[in-house]
Amino acid sequence: MRRPSRAGRRALGVFLLLLIVLVVAGIAFGGYAVYRQFTLGYVFAAPVRGGEVTVTIPKGASLKQIAETLEEAEVVASGRSFRDHVEEAGKATLLRPGTYTFIRFDSFAAIVAQLEQGGDDGAVDVPLPEGLDAREMATVAADTVEGFSRAEYVKLTLKEPIPFSLPGKKPRGSLEGLLFPKTYAFPPLETPRQLVEAQLEEFRQAFAKVDLKRARRGNLTEYDVVIIASMIEREVMVAKERRLVSAVIWNRLRIDMPLQIDATIEYALGKRKKALTLDDLQVDSPYNTYQRKGLPPTPICNPGLASLKAAADPADVDYIYYVVRNDGTGRHAFSNNYDQFLRDKAAAGL
Repeated sequence: MRRPSRAGRRALGVFLLLLIVLVVAGIAFGGYAVYRQFTLGYVFAAPVRGGEVTVTIPKGASLKQIAETLEEAEVVASGRSFRDHVEEAGKATLLRPGTYTFIRFDSFAAIVAQLEQGGDDGAVDVPLPEGLDAREMATVAADTVEGFSRAEYVKLTLKEPIPFSLPGKKPRGSLEGLLFPKTYAFPPLETPRQLVEAQLEEFRQAFAKVDLKRARRGNLTEYDVVIIASMIEREVMVAKERRLVSAVIWNRLRIDMPLQIDATIEYALGKRKKALTLDDLQVDSPYNTYQRKGLPPTPICNPGLASLKAAADPADVDYIYYVVRNDGTGRHAFSNNYDQFLRDKAAAGL
């Protein structure tokens, strides 16, 4: 039999070498696949995706703790593999705490995307809108946050107030008017003191945006501006009337006329009323602006930024009277003489 040529032997050698390489590669690939399946927590068949599971990742949890929590909840088949994937992707510091609803054995990309976005942190929002006084804010917070102490909030704001300095305010005076209105979250806030401190800081930042040059020329202190703003907040329902009501207050102060603001009577009574009675107007209180001239001793509620700005910069009008219209819009009729004021009252059915 003829022996294969040298070229033939070389071709056969190359073929055998390629065959060996392919066999080794196949074994290696198969071995890696089996390894990957073992590290993922299954062999030969991946877990079936489906079904929701709720998982809470606590604050400060390490990547290892997150991975173990996900494996225990059957969100991933292998915590170790998940951890490796996260580290390889460079996302180890991007996963956030919170409560999540995952699909069991969802894709790695989907799970990590949820963890990057952040889950429900369990926070409770406490809406404290403009115009509430300190006691009303305390009630809202206590009704919204389990365990919140209404009494402690009232103590820290009215009875034994946290120190807060503002020109014109008595050093130990109440914090009424300075508890800035907005929606606050619990957590990160947890206690009445933290809420009060957060509100004072919000006030500080907001009040820095108020132009006080005109108020200073009018011999009004910063605290006077807040007092006026609190009355505007309670009296005005239509935003464009804020500066008009501010002008009425400024004009009455200028001519030494009683302010006669109904909302100050309600503050003295400690309750809101649809209409004041003649007896209400006789209440013996420094907040009775029907009987006493000048500003009340403190704000009567906690105003927002728009009212603070209006209090510091009234409209350039000579109005000294206003009456709410009887048309359901909350608008007022303004005038600069008593006869027109009487006609406006009659038109309003008052």
